[in-house]
Amino acid sequence: MTADVRIQGDVVGSTAHPIYAAAPDGASVAVVTKAGVASGATLTNGALVGTVSDRPVFVFSLKIPLFRDIHRSDKGTDVSSLQDALGVPATAVMDTSTLNAVRHLYNGAELVPPGGAGNGTYVRLSEFVSLPSSDEPPLVRTIAGVGTLLDSNTPLATLSIGRGFVSVRASVSEADHIVQGSEASVQGADGATTKGTVTSIGDFQASGTVAGRPPGRDIRIDLPEDDPLASGASVAVLFGVAGELVTAVPTLAIRSDSGGDYVLRRADNSTAERVTVTILRNANGWSAVDSALLAVGDDVTVSP
Repeated sequence: MTADVRIQGDVVGSTAHPIYAAAPDGASVAVVTKAGVASGATLTNGALVGTVSDRPVFVFSLKIPLFRDIHRSDKGTDVSSLQDALGVPATAVMDTSTLNAVRHLYNGAELVPPGGAGNGTYVRLSEFVSLPSSDEPPLVRTIAGVGTLLDSNTPLATLSIGRGFVSVRASVSEADHIVQGSEASVQGADGATTKGTVTSIGDFQASGTVAGRPPGRDIRIDLPEDDPLASGASVAVLFGVAGELVTAVPTLAIRSDSGGDYVLRRADNSTAERVTVTILRNANGWSAVDSALLAVGDDVTVSP
């Protein structure tokens, strides 16, 4: 058995943020007429996610979400928040430079802004989606295809906001072999694998998890920006480096009594002999053990 710790059945985390779109004014249904981004893309402020019934959906990471349509000379914290995202002076007034930046967005999408391209231009709330502010750029997880009918159960896109991470529960013996700052391999159900870094080892939790993991410590592994694993995906995490061999027995062979943990070893059909062992860790039905009296190749009795 290799000197590693493998934990299965936990999930990739990060905030999943669906983007819904209603039918714009003048349209009876919301239908995707253009996909502006692809799955896996990272988004910047003002990115065109797509068009719905020929009207655009732009996204912005904002400290203060937009809460209204904004016209020339309107004032407020939402205006200054949008100005920060657009990269224009934050005057908190919808001024000419801000409206020019809005027109530039629509020109790039080859669309006419609300109110026209002249002095009547304004920001329409339904076409400017506000995302939570984050140190990491939003990542596109899913994007609806052209022709998709959108409703309250079908988003235009689903984004991941914040750096992806994996949270797993390690038993006490497993946690003893996991080091903060070390590298871990994370594999999804489809076989996609990425490397992560152990960033925190939590305090002991006395209760088990819903997924059936025992009491222990919660381990967080941060993933790289371009990780291929989607939020909510089942994963297996391998801690440590394969290659350091240790003695292991089937977990069903481990017995316990007042004297501690032990296995029953048989040699040449003789009576089973008790051999005391110290359990190092468990993985995939096997237990790594430390015992001066147990050698590789010894026969041990497996509990029924």
